[in-house]
Amino acid sequence: MSFDLHPFLGIMGVAAAGDVRPHSVPPGPFGGNIDINLLGAGSTLYLPVQVPGALAYVGDPHLAQGDGEVALTAFEASLRVRLRLDVIPAADAVATFGELAGPLAETAEHLVPTGLDADLDVAVQNCVRAAVALLGVRYGMSPAHAYAYLSAATDFDISQVVDVVKGVHARIRKADFAR
Repeated sequence: MSFDLHPFLGIMGVAAAGDVRPHSVPPGPFGGNIDINLLGAGSTLYLPVQVPGALAYVGDPHLAQGDGEVALTAFEASLRVRLRLDVIPAADAVATFGELAGPLAETAEHLVPTGLDADLDVAVQNCVRAAVALLGVRYGMSPAHAYAYLSAATDFDISQVVDVVKGVHARIRKADFAR
């Protein structure tokens, strides 16, 4: 057996608002254990900052993971990473992405909205809603056109199903809008 390695960090987040310190394992609007295997070298993760200073954290390094991480762990090992953290002013972020309800990723090829919930069906619905909103803000698409595009040309993948809160992400091809 052999398979390609695609290293990434499974946990990336910022501190959640409120007095309760959440555990990093169940993901939420703040990020956490999102386990999106597209978040390797050169990718970008946008998270809505909820407290002053953001208080970013990372961990859970993987050398490889299939969509879904169905057996609780992936091919995990230590990684040395270089991260760049930027704060995007709120007005600029809203103009570019709309109101972020949760993590949004970007790779060279894809915009990657996410959906999270304890119920996988609701996580998918949340991801679709995030994708429709993103397409509206980014490309001026009406909701009807966005739904039609997503149904015809976008893949929705399960990020992970091992946590109480499940994760779904979409892969919207940026090249589809470069024409």
